[in-house]
Amino acid sequence: MRPFDPALIRALPATRGPVALLSVVGVVSGGVAICQALLLAVLVSRVVSGEELSPVLALLVGTLALRGVLAGTTELVARRAGLQVAEEVRAATLRHWLRRPVEGRPEQDVAVARATEGISAVEAYVARYLPALVSGGVVPALAVLTLLLVDPWSALVVVLTLPLLPVFAALIGMHTQDQTERRWGAMALLAGHFLDVVRGLPTLVTYGRARAQVGVVREVGERHREATVRTLRTAFLSTAALELLATISVAMVAVAVGLRLAYGAMDLVVGLAAILLAPEAYWPVRRVGAEFHNAADGATTLEALKEEGVLVPAAAASVPETRPASSAAASTCTLEPVPAGASSARIGLTGVCYAHPGRARTLEDVTLATPASPGLTALTGPSGAGKTTVLELLAGLRTPSTGTVTAPGAHLAAQRPVILPGTVRDNLALVGTTDDAAMVEALEQVGLWPQLASREGLDTPLGDDGFGLSAGQRARLALARAVLGDAPLVLLDEPTANVAAASVPTLHETILHLAATRRVVVVTHDPVLAALADDSWHLEPVPQPEAAATPTLVPEVTTPGHDPAAPLPGHVEPVPVPGGRVGLHLASLLGGASVACGVALTATSGWLIVQASTRPVILTLMVAIVGVRAFGIFRPVLRYAERVVSHHVALENLAERRADVFARLIPLTPARLGRRSRGELLTTVVRDLDDVVDEQVRATVPSWSAAIASVVGALLAAWHLPLAGAVVAGGALLVLLLAAVGYAVERASQQAAVDARGELQHRVTALTSRLLPVQAVTGLHGGSSLLLDGVLEAEQVQRRAEARLVRARALGIVGTWLVVAATTATVAVLAWQAHAAGVVTGPYAALVALVPVALADTWAGVPEIAGAKARARAAAARLEAVLGQSPAVADNGTDRPAVAATPELTLEGVGATWRPDGAGALDLAPLDLTLAPGSRVALTGPNGIGKSTALAVLARHLDPATGRYLLDDADATDLDLDATRELVAVVDDEPHAFAGSVRANLVLARPDATDEEIVAALRAVDLGYWFSTLPEGLDTLLTGLSGGERARLSLARALLSGRPVVLLDEPAAHLDDATAERALGGLLAADAGRRRTHVLVSHREGDLAGWDAVDLSRAAVVETTAG
Repeated sequence: MRPFDPALIRALPATRGPVALLSVVGVVSGGVAICQALLLAVLVSRVVSGEELSPVLALLVGTLALRGVLAGTTELVARRAGLQVAEEVRAATLRHWLRRPVEGRPEQDVAVARATEGISAVEAYVARYLPALVSGGVVPALAVLTLLLVDPWSALVVVLTLPLLPVFAALIGMHTQDQTERRWGAMALLAGHFLDVVRGLPTLVTYGRARAQVGVVREVGERHREATVRTLRTAFLSTAALELLATISVAMVAVAVGLRLAYGAMDLVVGLAAILLAPEAYWPVRRVGAEFHNAADGATTLEALKEEGVLVPAAAASVPETRPASSAAASTCTLEPVPAGASSARIGLTGVCYAHPGRARTLEDVTLATPASPGLTALTGPSGAGKTTVLELLAGLRTPSTGTVTAPGAHLAAQRPVILPGTVRDNLALVGTTDDAAMVEALEQVGLWPQLASREGLDTPLGDDGFGLSAGQRARLALARAVLGDAPLVLLDEPTANVAAASVPTLHETILHLAATRRVVVVTHDPVLAALADDSWHLEPVPQPEAAATPTLVPEVTTPGHDPAAPLPGHVEPVPVPGGRVGLHLASLLGGASVACGVALTATSGWLIVQASTRPVILTLMVAIVGVRAFGIFRPVLRYAERVVSHHVALENLAERRADVFARLIPLTPARLGRRSRGELLTTVVRDLDDVVDEQVRATVPSWSAAIASVVGALLAAWHLPLAGAVVAGGALLVLLLAAVGYAVERASQQAAVDARGELQHRVTALTSRLLPVQAVTGLHGGSSLLLDGVLEAEQVQRRAEARLVRARALGIVGTWLVVAATTATVAVLAWQAHAAGVVTGPYAALVALVPVALADTWAGVPEIAGAKARARAAAARLEAVLGQSPAVADNGTDRPAVAATPELTLEGVGATWRPDGAGALDLAPLDLTLAPGSRVALTGPNGIGKSTALAVLARHLDPATGRYLLDDADATDLDLDATRELVAVVDDEPHAFAGSVRANLVLARPDATDEEIVAALRAVDLGYWFSTLPEGLDTLLTGLSGGERARLSLARALLSGRPVVLLDEPAAHLDDATAERALGGLLAADAGRRRTHVLVSHREGDLAGWDAVDLSRAAVVETTAG
């Protein structure tokens, strides 16, 4: 993290113009500040001498007004430049990741954090830090040169002390780099953990573990808070140290000037000019230090992107990219395209080996080949043999450890096809087509159009992961997308697994139609489909060394490297600070005291210099000298204390509120969150909540600080000249009025800006959290432009919203500086008149005249305070839009189910819908169904008939829209919700495996389960061999699970729970017949004698043997008996 790295400028030429413009504006602003110091010195000297004020006063007012215009211009240009550069960096980053296999980009949680918060932090780096760096190099030189012309001795002091500031900044900055990297580790952990628990929230709700995760969310947030506080303490200490050094240096100049004035060796105007010019030499360097720490996150992100190869010069970026080989064996791995037009060309793998991270070998010396000409190749083999991995290698999504992969551009329809939040049209357009007629034709070809036509057709809204469609409908949508694509190689991963039996022949016909013009490789457990193929591949699992019958249990695995929350060597624990409202009040008082010290310092310094010019006895100046020193020291110290306390309070509040927000999401799961993407939820719980809590730091504390400082300034002026105090108070009220108007204007625009930012965040998160499945559809070289165009469109909407916002902010800044100019001019005239009339002495007239200028920077920050408050209110509205929904399940019951073992479940005319308003057709038509204890019932019927909806009602994830749901004659809505859910175990059609160990994934169903019981459950569902290959036994972290392994892990979880009712939604969809028979048979055998009720949804004929089948398309009244 160097002070400046030209990689960004070289890689993204579009950033050069905005950075150059901001730098020019910054240098001009510094020059104007130097002119202001000179004019102010002349003005104060004339107030004291009684000379005519008009010429210099007019020039000073014009200079202050020009500073306001430049400050407003800086705000406009900085915001536009920051957004423009962030847009360029984000586009380059996403484009880079979309062209790389899994091994060539960061982990998902790191990618999400980097593409959202990380790149947003680049705005501060570009818009604030880089211009400050240029100003820090130019303006001090201008100030020293001017000071050299005014007073060479003072210039010498500045030249000797100024280099100390960058030296101290560099020393503290090196420590800050470590702290920032640790903070980003905590940020990635927070983002990754939140994405994981939100995706698995239905599972957590089912097994009653969601509320336990509230504590985990709080703990992760606390780790992020601790890492952030450590970083901020260092950054704030750096700022305080630089300010203290600058104050001491200016004090040295003041002492020299004062002594020379006292001995008559200097004119008053020269002394005033020296004192007012000296801070202008130090301020740009101090600002560089402050902005460097504010931009540390952005600098860290840019450094990481540079190491990844994202930020490369434009000339190098134009070189065609090739898929990189694994670094572990780059010399033995090649990926070769199929030669164009070669009649004998082959597609396949030669000597390929591959292992998922943390897993044993998945593929070992695999050689497969099939003609590149049109045709159908079936890939078969048991679950876990690596079939999906073969498809991902052919698509270029993974890089083999060794061997050669030969394949043309491919389209992969995965087991869990990527369906992004949006419409059906949006998801079909991922392959590049925009022809509605072609889309409808493809949907008709797979038999999905009739269901969509009855809704909103191509405009049918889809939620996260295809919420709103059944698993079979999602599979058919993925196949329709493959039909619309033009890739010469089509890879289908179990396309008929979740599809109703009546619809399977239609899909067979569609696949054969595809194979007539393209090479299709299909992974399938469907014997009919396999028999239709003209070529076949078969895989068997790689033999693994058998583990002991009772594996050694290894302690929980920890991630290598330093714990982000652990203290560094030599760390001294800071003094605790109060939190809550007490801490907030303390921070406000500290901030007000700090700003008041600044006002007092400027005013007292003016008094001291003017008094010294009268050549008094030195001892009469000692009180003022001590006061100047005290104010100079206390200002940075109090500022440091205020920032530490305020940020501690805010971050503590943030960690607590984030956990509370997560707790409020639980009752909304899954029905009310299904249509919201994980990106939108991440924005809500992280960024919007940040803005809400940020109000304390950026609005509440600064507003009280400004108010306290204004009161002190008004009292200080009124003490010697009451009318001047009234003018200062009037100026403060005018600034407050401008802020109120600015808040009203920004409040109207902030909602649009916050909404636009939220849309951008959730689009980026939706993409970065699904990079591999998105690449499966779009390919590595093209097709992703539509997604990037969507991100670009969202960024442009945000830019327009922010432009409206920043225009209002800039006008507020200009207006505030005009108030400063008017107040300064009025108070100067009053002081001049009062001194001429003998009402006040010259030193006190100087003191009064300097008060408005001392308040200038404080008042200039008030528009930003109003903006922060408006943004917080807009973010709070977005937050409430999510959390304020009515739960889909009533939690009014207090009675516990009065059951001794397995209850009888009865649906009496139950209809249900997932839509919150209940509008439109029911997703489940009214159904009468009685499930006796111990019964085994299979729900059948076409996709979309409501089978999964019926399971949701039985699991109490959804309340009936019509009818009643009874447990042993008790209405479910009268029973305690948690107690009712404790009776039911659920295996979803797309079961979730959490990013943790095998043990952690299973004990959430029953925390008191022993290791022996866990292993027995795994073996019962045919995961015994899989378990024997795990390097760390139950403590092995789950990565690279196949669909079948994930399904069986969910079956083991349900078995281990011991709950009397088990709901199975397509549990064997991704299993071959033999494995499905062993897994389901093992589950039922283990439950033998327990009289557990089982409800199965399946489209596989082989799964239905021994089950009472209920066809929901013809069901009226159905009673079942114990099996």
